[in-house]
Amino acid sequence: MSCIDELTHSNDSVFCRARDLFLKYAEPLELESKYPGQSVPQRLTVPDKSIMFRLSVQMDDGSVDLFDAYRVQFNDERGPYKGGVRFHPQVTLDEVTALAFWMYLKTAVVDVPFGGAKGGIAVDYKSLSMAERERLTKKFAICLAADIGQDTDIPAPDVNTGPQEMTWMLDAWRMSCGEYHRGMVTGKPIDMGGSLGRNEATGRGSVVTLMEAAKDMEIDPHGATAVVQGWGNAAQHAALELGRHGTKVIAASDSRAAIVDENGLDVSKLIEHKNATGCVADFAGAKAISHDELLTMPCDFLIPAALEDSITADNAGDISAKIISEAANGPTTPDAGDILFSRGIRVVPDVLANAGGVLVSYFEWVQNRQEYYWSAALVGNRMRRRMKRAYRAVADRAVASKSSLRQAAYSIAIERVVHAALERGVQ
Repeated sequence: MSCIDELTHSNDSVFCRARDLFLKYAEPLELESKYPGQSVPQRLTVPDKSIMFRLSVQMDDGSVDLFDAYRVQFNDERGPYKGGVRFHPQVTLDEVTALAFWMYLKTAVVDVPFGGAKGGIAVDYKSLSMAERERLTKKFAICLAADIGQDTDIPAPDVNTGPQEMTWMLDAWRMSCGEYHRGMVTGKPIDMGGSLGRNEATGRGSVVTLMEAAKDMEIDPHGATAVVQGWGNAAQHAALELGRHGTKVIAASDSRAAIVDENGLDVSKLIEHKNATGCVADFAGAKAISHDELLTMPCDFLIPAALEDSITADNAGDISAKIISEAANGPTTPDAGDILFSRGIRVVPDVLANAGGVLVSYFEWVQNRQEYYWSAALVGNRMRRRMKRAYRAVADRAVASKSSLRQAAYSIAIERVVHAALERGVQ
């Protein structure tokens, strides 16, 4: 058993698949022959540190529950570790390792001075009371206090976490370390040092790259149709942004239901409906469909914005979209990616498409370091400019190498991280 298999304890490891795809895309770069004796591929595919610990938390009824918690710091060759925190029953070390791996590639693709990390707790977070959530989140931050900070590892929101959890982490870290560094987390409320535009950044960024891809394929977004899988923060802001371009969102889903209205969903009202009922089901004028039908229905644009492995070899042959922009992390399996590329479906990969969030997190970190804050318009303009620049570099590489956008993005990221690693040395 390899060291990675021992780490993940899984026969179907998400990280092992991510690593294998990385090595496949690294092969044409000839890293071993260019840098003999430097073990470059191994250095880029083994995490720097994996932290596993148990959280014991007193519940409101006086009982004590135990939760498995993780933080993986994968690579910091280009800057401090950076990555989200997710609270979900299915969180595992394997998943967190894969997400930390993708994060350091993502920061390299959009060229921000961060590495990659990810953390999480295996918990049914939605079932907890507000007081239980606060105790759990603060205990998580206290246990990691020596390993996180604005110059070391900077957490951010992810699944089931948001500005409130980041504020709790900041407060717990401050009490533990005796210092007030706003930049030790990003995704905070505005009055706690958060950045304007951070909440919308992931969804909007996925549409910025989607529009660039549409331009390349000569698809007019005005009057085009889109399907959005998922209805969380990224999905909702992506749908709103699509509307600003004149694109009609005809279908959407969440974990419990999927709906379609070929005349176009009223996105703002669907957001209100979701907030009021907790689900997209029973939305006025929409028809219920299956989750499988949603992914494969005819449309111009598909935005997968849920969890990993939504598009697989089993359904990739039935995908009808012309462009896919991956607002989620790892929504397409490697085999599915090959099928989509062979069919001429352009996939803007997650390491590029959803990087708007980490870009604005970087902007937040910069603002915190200076204690000087920018307008929403300035944040949005800088995000769009950086996302367009990153997309163009990836698209140009894909054309030159006759490869997919994913392979091109990985190639650029690998070259940037290798360059930094060799400049830093190994001692």
